[in-house]
Amino acid sequence: MTIRYDYQIFCEQPYGGISRYFYELIYRLQQKPGIHIQLDILSADNIFLEQLKGKNFWNDLHFKGKKDLNRLLSNAYDSFAARMQPFDLFHPTYYSATSLNRSGNKPMVITIHDMIDERFHKDQPAYQAIIAQRAKHIERASKIIAVSENTKQDLITLCGVHPDKIVTIYHGNSFNLNIESCTLPKPMEAPYILYTGKRYAYKNFDRFLQSVAPILLANPTLQLVCAGGGAFRNAELLTIKQFNLTEQIQYQPILNDQALAAWYNHAQLLVYPSLYEGFGLPIIEAFACGCPVITSIGSSTSEIAGDAAVLINPNDVADMTEKINTVLHDQPLREALIQKGHQRAHLFNWDKTANQTLKLYQSL
Repeated sequence: MTIRYDYQIFCEQPYGGISRYFYELIYRLQQKPGIHIQLDILSADNIFLEQLKGKNFWNDLHFKGKKDLNRLLSNAYDSFAARMQPFDLFHPTYYSATSLNRSGNKPMVITIHDMIDERFHKDQPAYQAIIAQRAKHIERASKIIAVSENTKQDLITLCGVHPDKIVTIYHGNSFNLNIESCTLPKPMEAPYILYTGKRYAYKNFDRFLQSVAPILLANPTLQLVCAGGGAFRNAELLTIKQFNLTEQIQYQPILNDQALAAWYNHAQLLVYPSLYEGFGLPIIEAFACGCPVITSIGSSTSEIAGDAAVLINPNDVADMTEKINTVLHDQPLREALIQKGHQRAHLFNWDKTANQTLKLYQSL
């Protein structure tokens, strides 16, 4: 069987959850007997693509360049490969208009990671194009992979997809080698609360800042580290200044998995306060790295966390403050959360993800 993937997500993000997902999938599937992978891409500044190259996955065509040039070159090469190289199944890595023309009469599988735009942005002009393109992919797909039961239900409710067209396949855990707490080098000496990833509106970062501000002010040595997601915007810097917390809140870029694992490994806790997530990868990453987790009731976050995290009402600032304080200062609770997190992390396995995905491919 020859499975074809395209360039899209590897050109769009240098480091992120979706490109990690396709890296983990491709790396495992290409090792299986009788499975051949086409990854039609010339160039991208993506850390996971570099790792595939380092594992001698393909030839030496890959090189670095600017994002728009990468996309242009890979688009041209991808279009050529679609016409010239035979394949059995197509799994686009995102939802561009061109990918719909590349599957020919072959089965197409898509993965839906979340329905954030359909839930929160459907009336905003800037999001109409991606919502429309995703809808076309959903209609065209032979099968749809949902990364959680919550995302599957959203597909049924928001898009009218028949349940038989959807298969739920969970993500795996990429940090399984860091299962013990505090075994990696400390990224900083001061104690800190960790927040990871983007800070969009649905991520609930503003409300989280309100909840954590009194805790930081009461504990002058405590830091809030915002890892990844881009540097603070001016509006965020102004809010932080208004709380008198400029010296206690910092942004840290994430350059690789080792750096992120170290931040998890030594954090007092991770707060993941989103109003909505399609999966919630940082939850299981933190579990694997021995980091207590606070996350939101609802959407997929409580589904993924199970009983291994403290759950908050993401709309209730007082509830968030109370539970952050509790986890910070209740050592037996912290130890119980770490142990439950370890056990929960083992349930999410990329080998299982790859095997279930291959079984779906073979059924088509």
